[in-house]
Amino acid sequence: MKILAFSDLHGNGFHEASSLINQHHPHWIVSCGDMLPDFTQRPANYRLMAQQEFWRDHRHLFIRQGIVTTMIGGNHELPGFRYPGMDLLPAGFEGRVVRLEGIPGDPGPFSFANGLPEAELEEELQDQLSMVPNPLIYLSHAPPYGSCDKSHRGEHIGHRPLFRHLIDQEWPRVLVLCGHVHNGFGVEEAGTTTIVNVATGYALIEWNEGFVHVLEMERLVKDGNYWDSP
Repeated sequence: MKILAFSDLHGNGFHEASSLINQHHPHWIVSCGDMLPDFTQRPANYRLMAQQEFWRDHRHLFIRQGIVTTMIGGNHELPGFRYPGMDLLPAGFEGRVVRLEGIPGDPGPFSFANGLPEAELEEELQDQLSMVPNPLIYLSHAPPYGSCDKSHRGEHIGHRPLFRHLIDQEWPRVLVLCGHVHNGFGVEEAGTTTIVNVATGYALIEWNEGFVHVLEMERLVKDGNYWDSP
């Protein structure tokens, strides 16, 4: 299976992403969150509507007949943002994919206003694992703590409950697709677990019975070069 994953485009690079889809003909298109502009210049009570309208007008760039597109939310998608049909999975992957949208909200220089306490991140993870006890793939907006999660200052700011879970599983042969930490763009191996952070860009991945080969990955936008920037 060829997977084409994107994250943290913030409304940019959509036409480049669409060209990549046409070029590579993936079997599965994945968004790991923060795909939409913030619309911070709009009144607060209009921002969610603006995100819904933006995705309605641009989602065709990520949709292809016969290909499943799966989208999870990030911390820049506003509460309540959902779009019909974007939570589907490819045939054979039902009950094998964990989806985590929460991000750490620990106090510190990289605290996010909509970040969650660790207990709530743990609760989200356990809720998912109760439905998906034997995952093959984890779609998580935030990387697991310690992998592809260093800020530009060098601090690890990833998802601690996901990290502990993967350790408890002795780093199983699974794929973790994530984003959120722009500086963490890249690939890391931990045991037989492959973590791919595609924040601000994309990765083309070949997945075969748990074995992962990253064929190519590249940034599509630069930090600060966003559609909704002032």
